[in-house]
Amino acid sequence: MKDMKYIVWFWLVFCWVCPGGIYAMEAQKDLRIQAVFNEYGKKKNVTMVELSNEMLETYGMTHYKSITIKNDPAALRFVRECLEADQRGARKIKEVTDDGGIISAYYQLPGGGEDLNRFILFKVNTKGVITLVYIEGELDSDDLITVLFTRKDF
Repeated sequence: MKDMKYIVWFWLVFCWVCPGGIYAMEAQKDLRIQAVFNEYGKKKNVTMVELSNEMLETYGMTHYKSITIKNDPAALRFVRECLEADQRGARKIKEVTDDGGIISAYYQLPGGGEDLNRFILFKVNTKGVITLVYIEGELDSDDLITVLFTRKDF
């Protein structure tokens, strides 16, 4: 009987906590850039950040994930291939190319629901450091620009 009580308690907690975890996994499932996070997320010279729910709510976001990869030409080629696939159908808010390759991009993706906007931000600096960010939430393009360029702690 005591075991049954723990099993019921476990399932109640699991059902309460798990939908958020499942949503986080589903957030990027239709995007090619998910492969970048999966492939490079735990490698050396890589920093990956995923914000918690408390931080996300502050900025009107439901999902935030970023990855920074230091000086890896193979990773840069892979990220650019993924971006090329994901930008189909996206609204290009900003895209900068140099020598035929994207060096900076800001895309708003289709889908995600009526009140849900999805964004991909990408940049590679002159030292070869790659930054890729995926953001999802109620914030629109103008809100995102405000958050990125006026907050010093973000």
